[in-house]
Amino acid sequence: MEKKILVIDDEDSLRRTVGFGLMQRGYEPELCEDGLSGLQTLWEHRRTNAPLDCAVVDIRLPDIDGLKLLKVIRFSYPGLPVVIITGHGNEEIAREATSADGYLEKPFDMDELTKLIESIPEAKIAHFPTPVHAAAQAYNAYALVSLEPTANLMEVYRKLYFSDNMVYCDAVRGGEYDLIVLLQAESPEKVTTVIDEQIKNTPGVADVVTLNIEPPVFAETVVEIIGAADKALGRKGQEEIYGRSREGATSYVMLEIEKGKLQSIYPALYINENVVYSDYTTGKYDIVMLLKGTSFSDVDEVIKTKIKTLDGVLRVTEWPIVALSRHVSMTPEP
Repeated sequence: MEKKILVIDDEDSLRRTVGFGLMQRGYEPELCEDGLSGLQTLWEHRRTNAPLDCAVVDIRLPDIDGLKLLKVIRFSYPGLPVVIITGHGNEEIAREATSADGYLEKPFDMDELTKLIESIPEAKIAHFPTPVHAAAQAYNAYALVSLEPTANLMEVYRKLYFSDNMVYCDAVRGGEYDLIVLLQAESPEKVTTVIDEQIKNTPGVADVVTLNIEPPVFAETVVEIIGAADKALGRKGQEEIYGRSREGATSYVMLEIEKGKLQSIYPALYINENVVYSDYTTGKYDIVMLLKGTSFSDVDEVIKTKIKTLDGVLRVTEWPIVALSRHVSMTPEP
């Protein structure tokens, strides 16, 4: 029986060359252009009880970092051999890729690759149980707050920051909005009440745009991928996303996306190491995420190379966060 080899690489020419070369040498290649489609292919093979024999993964993919993808594959398929390939090899990347079964720097010839594949022991795929996802116990929404021209930003910020039901209150740059508030309540009606009574009635607030956070509905395969990513990357799941570190330069990034593309875009954002959290919302924007980097230029580079390049993203808007809490007393007034 021919060995089935999964090849995940975004370079069309290399993918075709490797696929053709593997077929010439008696292998059956499965070719994927990005990390998410590669994970979906792995899950489909598991579902049909037709396991793969090896995965060849590029370290730089347009949607998911290759090393993070390696962790997810290792967790989901602990017996599946993985060969890492890269066109940007250095000692640091080579060290990081030591958990793979093989490592090749581009350019390489097919004899090198097939020799490496043949030297790896046969795959022994362990059973991986379907993750159990608990239903959400709270309701969340974003409030995009515009202030009156004469409003005191510090006073409004401080009042909202210490109000009940506020998870985060951030001052932002960008012009259209002055504050972005993430709030949480026990029911949709309570969310509306908080916005109407606590935010809109705050002196200095001119307008509030509400984005309700909704649990996205995905195919079972995508839900399993997200669950496996949580476990592989040491996350506790959806319930702890808002507690992740916000250190460094951070920006709210809001996406308008093409209808029908959420299922492919959301998992790529969810696994991205620069995304602190991402939410599917109803209203003016389809996805709201908090993006972090070592600097705002780093954040801008992630947007340019990892967000805007995703198929289905129509428009990206960024609001850099201004860390007001560093400049004002954060002790609530008696």
